[in-house]
Amino acid sequence: MTQETLGWWVHQNLGQAFHKWGKQEAAVSRGDDPESIHQMRVAMRRLRAGMSAFRAVLDLPRATRKVGMISRVLGQARDTDVMLAHLEVDYFPALPPAEQTMLRQFMDDLRQQRQAMQRELVALLTSATYGRVKEAWAKWLAAPRWQPLGDWPVAEALPHLLVIAWAGLALHLGWRVEDGTGDREQLHDLRKAIKRTRYLWEFAQEQLPTGLMETLTLLRQAQDILGHLQDGFVLESRLGSTCPRLHQLLTQQQAQVWQTWQTLREQLAQGARHDQVYQHLGQQCRSGNPPSPDNETVRPSAILLG
Repeated sequence: MTQETLGWWVHQNLGQAFHKWGKQEAAVSRGDDPESIHQMRVAMRRLRAGMSAFRAVLDLPRATRKVGMISRVLGQARDTDVMLAHLEVDYFPALPPAEQTMLRQFMDDLRQQRQAMQRELVALLTSATYGRVKEAWAKWLAAPRWQPLGDWPVAEALPHLLVIAWAGLALHLGWRVEDGTGDREQLHDLRKAIKRTRYLWEFAQEQLPTGLMETLTLLRQAQDILGHLQDGFVLESRLGSTCPRLHQLLTQQQAQVWQTWQTLREQLAQGARHDQVYQHLGQQCRSGNPPSPDNETVRPSAILLG
């Protein structure tokens, strides 16, 4: 790890996300490349992850917060694109003609909604609000300001923040949902918590101990699997009762996804996983140096948080 300050390090990473955001604008406005929407959304998620994880570090203009609103509009368009692709490729060919007719009408309706979303998106990208948000980010990046914590060396401060994020995720009630018919809102909220932690860890990936790369991979997989589970819930609620064969396919798929989630859940929630995370990050919190394989496990209560 270098001894650059935490504020400067966060600033550099936010600048990369801002640059990626701007590169996608033209293609998003044209609406002819679904991948551009995905990439712009990823860039804004990275900004939001930085804003959330480092709110005790950054001194950002108020207008920068509206990046969340822009991200939500992008998210609606992206989610619709993904749903249409799944319906067309994964389900439509396996349905009987009568159900294909019903599904085709549903997809036509979705495409009309997507066109309306595209008009809303173009209007947003040409709006004064969007211009103010982008200008606020550009001005801050040109002359960044941060709070006193931002003057700490990255090697000293960052591991503490990573520990805090992991501990918050570990205490989420969604881990206790043990039945596929259980509290779906808790599972959906757990996915968002996993996503926030994943983005923070990716934000800090160059500083992350190599021993935690497997855990980062598991976080990515868990986010994807819980996303598939949520998509299945939505499709089942909107189409399952009117399309028996589709309902059967969705039920089978949900059962498979749930089994995969159970495996990931056990891997992420087991005590050995927590021991590993706290061992690696705990050593960095103590010394600001990369951990050695023989370091003693450090529990959260033993870590000095500043």
